[in-house]
Amino acid sequence: MTPPPLCKGQSGFTLVEVLVVLVLVAIISVGSFALLDIFNSTDRLVEQRAETLRRFSMALYRLEDDLRQLTARPVKNAYSGYEPALRGDEDEFEFTRLGAANLTAEPRGELQRLAYSIGYLEADERSSFTEEEDPGALLLRSRWQVLDRAPDSEPLVEPLMMGVESLSLRYFDPASDAWVTQWPPVDGPDPPDARLPKAIEFVLLTRQHGEIRRIFPLSTVSADSPPDGRQ
Repeated sequence: MTPPPLCKGQSGFTLVEVLVVLVLVAIISVGSFALLDIFNSTDRLVEQRAETLRRFSMALYRLEDDLRQLTARPVKNAYSGYEPALRGDEDEFEFTRLGAANLTAEPRGELQRLAYSIGYLEADERSSFTEEEDPGALLLRSRWQVLDRAPDSEPLVEPLMMGVESLSLRYFDPASDAWVTQWPPVDGPDPPDARLPKAIEFVLLTRQHGEIRRIFPLSTVSADSPPDGRQ
């Protein structure tokens, strides 16, 4: 059988029309993929910034909570002397706090010795970051499992946040009514006593949030005070 003849005026697509359609489809596809990539990149960036902000807020909360429970309790160091209730320099400080939560049932009392400082990742850890992703310094929170330390006592170090440029600390001395960069002051008694500054100025320079300046007033807290550290 021969196929029926085409109706008058019936015709197919020309090659040019097919090519035009293919080009348009390709352009739309490329644009859609580019738009989807932009959405994915934006979503990842938003998540990264949200995580950075969460870590930053948590770090300040941890610091404020620790200082709210600060107590005037010197501790025995790893040798034959004592450390003051609070020992601080320009970029790190160490102190004793009350009411430390013991969720893991560690063999320790309610008092705990803590320290805040900045540190850096090891060389092999830094190699996983590109030059643009350089994490900078870390804000570190160290805690000892014992209060009066032995020579082999080592702190457990917890990184709180990355992207730190510098940490600056000052201590308000109620005796001289002035800010000092070392605590106890150099003219203090020997051996160190349980004196505390009236306040601590905490200045953290970060890449994401710029300079963060906080002043933490310190109340007079003793080991016999209520658990919340308030009087």
